Amino acid sequence: MASLIIFLIAGFLARLCAAQQAGWATGQVNATMCSWQAPRAAVIRDTVYIDGGYLWWEPGMSDGTYGAPVNDGNPLGIVYSLNFSTPFSTTQSFNMSNVFGTTSKGAGGSEANNIGPLYYDGGMFANDYEWFTYGGLLSLTDAYPAPPDNAVAQYNQYANGPPKQFGNGFVLQYLPNGITRYVTDGAAVSVPSENLGFYFGGLRSSTFGPIYYISGNASLNADDLSETLIEVDMSSQTKAKWNNYTLPTNVPGRANAEIVWVPVSKQGILVAIGGVILPAYANVNQTDTPAQRALSQQQSPAFMTTVAVYDIANQVWYEQETSGTPPGQMTLGCAVVASAQDGSSHNIYWYGGFNGLDQGGTYSDDVWILSVPSFMWMKAKSGTLSHGRAGHKCVKPYPDQMFVIGGYPSLTGTSFHCLEGNVIQVFNLSSLEWIDKYDPSVWSNYTVPAMIYDMIGGTGTGSATQTAPSSTISSNATMIALFQQQYNTSKITTWYPYHATTTSSSPRPTLPSVVAKPGSGTPSFLAPVLGVILGLVFITCLVVAIMLYRRRKLLSSNGTATQSENGTVDRQRGVLGWLRGVNVDAKAPTITTDETPSSPYDEDNPYLPQPQEIGGGQVHEMMDTSRPQELSDSGTGFTPLALSGGTSRNSPKGLSSSPSVASNTSAASSVSHVSGRHPSIPAISPVATSPNSPEEGRIISGVSNLSETDKGHLRGISETSGVSISTSAGAAMVSPVSPPRVEGSDYISARPGGEGTFGPGSGEGSGSPASKRRSNFAEELDESRR
Repeated sequence: MASLIIFLIAGFLARLCAAQQAGWATGQVNATMCSWQAPRAAVIRDTVYIDGGYLWWEPGMSDGTYGAPVNDGNPLGIVYSLNFSTPFSTTQSFNMSNVFGTTSKGAGGSEANNIGPLYYDGGMFANDYEWFTYGGLLSLTDAYPAPPDNAVAQYNQYANGPPKQFGNGFVLQYLPNGITRYVTDGAAVSVPSENLGFYFGGLRSSTFGPIYYISGNASLNADDLSETLIEVDMSSQTKAKWNNYTLPTNVPGRANAEIVWVPVSKQGILVAIGGVILPAYANVNQTDTPAQRALSQQQSPAFMTTVAVYDIANQVWYEQETSGTPPGQMTLGCAVVASAQDGSSHNIYWYGGFNGLDQGGTYSDDVWILSVPSFMWMKAKSGTLSHGRAGHKCVKPYPDQMFVIGGYPSLTGTSFHCLEGNVIQVFNLSSLEWIDKYDPSVWSNYTVPAMIYDMIGGTGTGSATQTAPSSTISSNATMIALFQQQYNTSKITTWYPYHATTTSSSPRPTLPSVVAKPGSGTPSFLAPVLGVILGLVFITCLVVAIMLYRRRKLLSSNGTATQSENGTVDRQRGVLGWLRGVNVDAKAPTITTDETPSSPYDEDNPYLPQPQEIGGGQVHEMMDTSRPQELSDSGTGFTPLALSGGTSRNSPKGLSSSPSVASNTSAASSVSHVSGRHPSIPAISPVATSPNSPEEGRIISGVSNLSETDKGHLRGISETSGVSISTSAGAAMVSPVSPPRVEGSDYISARPGGEGTFGPGSGEGSGSPASKRRSNFAEELDESRR
């Protein structure tokens, strides 16, 4: 009972804290999301999906303290999802893990495997129907082999196209020749209205081969810049098209830049900002050499002062200088685009990140804006150093709001720290303020902040007057013309507003500061748990009582229960009566031996029969055809039938038997035990002799006092089963005879190799006294009969 209570309590607590999948410490009572290193994210309609990265948890202990952050490794390959109709708080006390939905990439919720393993970094592409994951780093593991170099995971959420058979879930897809998944730390962007996704730059190995997270092996390390743009066309749900484009020489590769889509021209344009070369975290030892550091500090700031622009329709790259004061060298930040209501300006918001060189240095908590087509930088919001983060993702649930998801704080000191503030933060793009809760019913269209239209002209709704870079910086006229072409916004499907749903999420529990003293009270969940337990006990007792009543009624159904010789009720009487009522022709003969037969499922014995396949009908083991007789102390006096012939497993005429042991008065299953092929099993058990008689072969009389009725019954056995019975000298002898032959199979499953033998080959395994076998059934036939 005590173990059952503990089990139920453990299950109750597990449901409260189901987010952390492994690594629960002794005394832990809850888990709160602490930080989320380098996940990948994408939006399908009204839901953001977050995959991969290293999610750290802060364990809450029963004594009121919080343990050191732990990373469980996401053993189930969980993909987290957050529906935009779910309200939540961004305060530190709110347990954000309660608002996420989860989906396992392992089949049936099993552990992650080589189809859907846990990736660090990489990209995610989505349209309004599905998403793909691409690239990223795996951890070296012996748990499963790494996926092939051309494998990508696809998740189908909604059907796309004409009506067809559709099932949502994961599908393993394969990349075409010339494209590999061996790339990481690139910039990913999705364009749902065009069914396109792009992965810009990143890192690869020097051999273009496999890459792993902190491998310790330089040949498996992603530390060379990738100079490619990967494109996926998701127009056909089952036939995604992938392309690999080499970047032009004037657009250098970089690590962990941000790339955004701007709705202008025929198919829109991409703008890549930030990123660094030679980041410290890309090296095996997690640090740069002085030469590498100097080179990065020289080149990386240029990715903010000059940004790359890509015309999707014409597949043309441009490099465009910026004005104003840029953020400086920055990587592992996040970015979103908010367009003026009239499309006269498009403002790119950049949040967080660090310089890519000092992992224990300052991480940014600032919000910056790059307004295009003026390509003017401005600082929108200054944050606090302790609140900074890197390695996060940003999405827009509404035109005026930005979610910052995940990230990790500066790696200072000797231990890992949690993010200050919750794992999700919400920023209002119009008011340029952080807000402490998300309410799906509260939103508005984007309004250009005053600090922006003061610099580019116009109003909050648009009408910008500066629609090109300033005259003091160079620009390409063709590129500027792209901004003058309006994008067909009818291709953009709007899924908001979202209707707020009630959530069962609860704030992070306030734990007691000290351990509760004994006798200070009972847990609140004890009463319902005990109620459930007591109810189960009552139901169990009731079921047992009904079963006992029915059993007693069944046993007494054959008449009044008789007393056995020791004065107790014979509990087998009802079953024996039923068996004796079966026609004698349907019963199998009893065969007794002097040695316990071995199991028919002994895997080490190839000669023994294997268990029968279950057929269409039920097979019963039947008892001996004779009435129980009194036996002497010396044995039964029965000689078993000689075995011959073989039994086909599929033959309907062969003797079939259950592997279970029959009743004490039935020995039919001993036939199945001895019908296999093994040289150590005798063909016929020798006839037992009387210890008082020197004559061999003399049959011990165990039935000398039989009545005429009993003898007549034995004669009946002879007539029906082919066993000849002699009753001379007051003793009954049962002589073995050859069993009847049946075409295709023998009656009792003997091998086709001569009568009286059943070893591997004729003549082996003869029955000798040295190989006596004890009967598997002790037939107690002393019962008085009335």
